[in-house]
Amino acid sequence: MRMAELSAETGVPVATVKYYLREGLLPAGRRVGPNQAQYTPEHVKRLRLVCALREIGGLSLAEVADVLGVLDAGRAARVVLG
Repeated sequence: MRMAELSAETGVPVATVKYYLREGLLPAGRRVGPNQAQYTPEHVKRLRLVCALREIGGLSLAEVADVLGVLDAGRAARVVLG
């Protein structure tokens, strides 16, 4: 899906999606052109998680980044350890 579709599916404005990409809260999509990327259902899940942490958890973006870092580290360890 393109960024506009990601935005529509999650209700997150395109400008906010771009900001989260720049800040590393959302991984980059797969490049399909000089100014285009494709996003997956995993991007939708991650964006919804960021929103939930912000809105329900009341976390700052720095705190969200910390939580995501811990989650990502745990996933990486599971991949390495099997």
